[in-house]
Amino acid sequence: MPSIRPIFAPFASGVLCFVLSVAMIKYLSFQGNLASVWPANAVVLAQLLARPRREWGRYLVAAFIAIAAAGAFTRGALSAPVGFGVANVVEIALASWLLRGPVDAGGRLLHHHASVGRFVICAGIIAPGVGALLGAVIAAIGFHLPIGVSLATKFSADALGLMIFTPFFFGLFHGDYRASIRAASRAERVQMLLLLVAVLAVSVSVFAQNRYPLLFLPMVPLMLVAFRLGWEGTSLGVMLVAVTGGVATCYGHGPVSLSAGDMAVKLVFLQFYLATVLMLMLPVAAALAARRDLIDRLSESERSLGLLADRSAIVLLRFSAEGACTRVVGDVATLVGESPDRLLGAHIGELDPPLGVALFGTHLRAGTSDRPVIIEVERPGGIWIEATFRAERDEQGIMTGSAATLVDVTARKAREGELSRLAETDELTGLSNRAGFLRRFEAALADPPADGLSIALIDVDRFKSLNDELGHVAGDAALAEIGRRIAGNLRATDLVARLGGDEFVVMLGTADPEVAQEICRRMVESVSAAPVTLPLGGEAETRISCGLVHRMPGQGGIDLLNRADMALYAAKRGGRNQLIAA
Repeated sequence: MPSIRPIFAPFASGVLCFVLSVAMIKYLSFQGNLASVWPANAVVLAQLLARPRREWGRYLVAAFIAIAAAGAFTRGALSAPVGFGVANVVEIALASWLLRGPVDAGGRLLHHHASVGRFVICAGIIAPGVGALLGAVIAAIGFHLPIGVSLATKFSADALGLMIFTPFFFGLFHGDYRASIRAASRAERVQMLLLLVAVLAVSVSVFAQNRYPLLFLPMVPLMLVAFRLGWEGTSLGVMLVAVTGGVATCYGHGPVSLSAGDMAVKLVFLQFYLATVLMLMLPVAAALAARRDLIDRLSESERSLGLLADRSAIVLLRFSAEGACTRVVGDVATLVGESPDRLLGAHIGELDPPLGVALFGTHLRAGTSDRPVIIEVERPGGIWIEATFRAERDEQGIMTGSAATLVDVTARKAREGELSRLAETDELTGLSNRAGFLRRFEAALADPPADGLSIALIDVDRFKSLNDELGHVAGDAALAEIGRRIAGNLRATDLVARLGGDEFVVMLGTADPEVAQEICRRMVESVSAAPVTLPLGGEAETRISCGLVHRMPGQGGIDLLNRADMALYAAKRGGRNQLIAA
């Protein structure tokens, strides 16, 4: 069954447009011909602003029929109402085309200053100006009114109608009022009603008397409505003032009737008053709406930030210039080891070392840097923290504090350590490779062990023949087993590495000749003590030659390795399968 909405909505819009047109022509018209305020166009404009352009045609057709029918019903003629229908439809279509910009991505109207300015220009000047020009010509022809008076009356009536009533009908059709009421608590709903009743009561009181020029009084409750109810309440309040003032003035009541001149002059004065009220309230309402949107976005960002921090290993901290913690977001207890209550107000340096000292130092360095300062520090228990500090400054560039992001990088440090270990590990034997040995060797030269340093170079005897006769698989198995036997004779402070091919190096944390020679002697004997079982079957005899040297005070690494190489050469030249200490 097809939906009836595409037909019903334009029909309902046309009916409302017809009712308002009849009411304005009959009760608020100038000399029975031109209305002082024309809200009918706002009904259709509000519908078009909330719908795609492909649906505009049916609403514009409904508006033309409604306005023309209202004119014919009240005036008893057809030609002029048809002309007014055309003029009003042109005005509505032009305003709709010009006003697509003020409706934001959230489907809201007039929620920032730029949209207010565009709305005033398009709905208050351009579109009613075009419609008024066509309407004035029709009024001059059909009602024999002076074209200047017709133009001024039609322009002000249409401009006020579009600017005052479009926001109200837009909020009504778009569901803004319904959403606001649903989102409000019972107490807030009562407050909404009381404030709007106050606007209506003050407006009725002001326009029901002819003695005092109290036109400023409705501004008081309107301002309260703007601050408390936002844009939706403001548009409704301004509409209440406009309707009350228009009805009272047309029937000779209210402060406007105190002005000199005939009814035409008084209606112009009323229009000027309503335009003043509107121009005062539009920027206020838009500014408050923009501020409320900003607060909502900030609150949402704050909630998202807190949720992100709570569900990840991230802590956000803010510190004063002196280093006192002023804000905490995230699971600080797990990452920092302190509760939020304990951390707030505490000095950053009071955290357990080394974390407190490291963070305070980074906080101070951030104050002298234009870029974020990043450190990594390890807490007891093996927890690694990466802290990024960025200084906060005032307009003079003076540091007022810092914002810090703390991230748990324990897993990353573990991965980096594993990658580093793999980069320094020989794939065949599982021992350190040349890179791993050189790093440890350079560190030992820079900070020698307390008991001294010795280096032993090892070469597998006749390894080329073993490879050629038994194959590379057998050769690799022999190298792996030799590495295991060498490592089995070392202490925890010693290091064995495969330099490449069949060459090994041992770094001993001792310069005692007897200790070092005993270790190397056991290595040589263990390698030759038993044949190596090969993976494809069979066995192979293995032997090594070893050259041992002890580091002398001040001796460089290259010289020490050269001496060890000469000792190894002497062992191979002297018959192999032996240790030569130099």
